[in-house]
Amino acid sequence: MSDAVDARAEGETVLVVEDEFFIADELRRNLTAAGLRVLGPVSSNKDALDLLEEERPDVAVLDVHLGGARATSVAAKLRQLNIPFVLATASPAHELASDPVLAGAVILEKPTNFGRLIEAVRRVIK
Repeated sequence: MSDAVDARAEGETVLVVEDEFFIADELRRNLTAAGLRVLGPVSSNKDALDLLEEERPDVAVLDVHLGGARATSVAAKLRQLNIPFVLATASPAHELASDPVLAGAVILEKPTNFGRLIEAVRRVIK
């Protein structure tokens, strides 16, 4: 995955953290088409945390499972920075609700409906 920032400067900035290349690219294309500036996509906790050291998105879209790791360290950093996030995941909602870092986040099940995702992203942006 590229950690490049989309060239469009207008609109809110969305960090995309997704380890599946085709899903990440589809997220990037749909969010960009909706007028949002995309940061990433990145495919690992480390890459996401490194990017958060350089840029502050308005919102993030996270896949919960990144390879063999969970994105809880990214979610914790986003909460610390007061950046809202949406979970786009195949994980069941009850499993996520038991994790204090992920509890209360907007959850969209995969396969993700991109119209609903864009609506959710706009809703959680402060």
